[in-house]
Amino acid sequence: MNNALRILLGKDLVVLDGDGTLYIGSRPLPGAREFIRFLDEHGKRYVIMTNNSSFSKEHHIKRLRRILGRFFSHDEVFISTEAAIEYLYETGVRRVYALGTPEFIHDLVSSGIHHDPERPEIVVIAFDKTLTYGKLVRAVRHIMTGTPYIVVNPDILCPTDRGYIPDTGSIWALIRTATGKEPMAVTGKPSSLFLNYMLRKLSVRPSDAVIIGDRLYTDIAMANENGVTSILVLTGETKIEDLVNSKYRPTFVVNTLIDLLK
Repeated sequence: MNNALRILLGKDLVVLDGDGTLYIGSRPLPGAREFIRFLDEHGKRYVIMTNNSSFSKEHHIKRLRRILGRFFSHDEVFISTEAAIEYLYETGVRRVYALGTPEFIHDLVSSGIHHDPERPEIVVIAFDKTLTYGKLVRAVRHIMTGTPYIVVNPDILCPTDRGYIPDTGSIWALIRTATGKEPMAVTGKPSSLFLNYMLRKLSVRPSDAVIIGDRLYTDIAMANENGVTSILVLTGETKIEDLVNSKYRPTFVVNTLIDLLK
């Protein structure tokens, strides 16, 4: 048994990234289904933690069942939308204008956050696959006249079956360039808010978890900044040469989840 797998089996919780780690688009990545079966067979507690806010939690659960061939409960899937909602509640905000998909806005409204395009307390920048120029204009005008904003996640690209597409980080770059203003917070990975929200719900300490992901600036950054063991897989955005100039350091690096099982 390799060192990475031995340490993983000694942890109370395995935190798995989704896009680029377990799947791309609608297809599982090499070793993903085998790795999930391995964790189940060894009785390991694990969750999937994704920055993809374009889908609702219900949508993610159904999608994961199709891709990975296993049913996931609500407590086994955590999405960045939940971290944004947690932040809004902590800061007392109940009225927002969001750049987000209908599913994202539905999740906000269902949690008691009012979507108000005219008089928001905060602008929320999420992974909006329904983005229009009109939406951008409205967001920029609110921010330019003093309304603060938050970013749900910093991911620049999202992998799909047809290649990479712009993610929230790319929309954020446009907003920041147009307004010259920085957000109040980035609430998804690598934010400690997201990690602490999840660990608190699961009653797990950071030192008792391991994070497996494909991005240095989200998955590995979250691990580094919170004292969590990490495993980088090279099936997504990060290439081995990216490690040379990165300030983030994974505990282990594997090419695929299959290599982790070897």
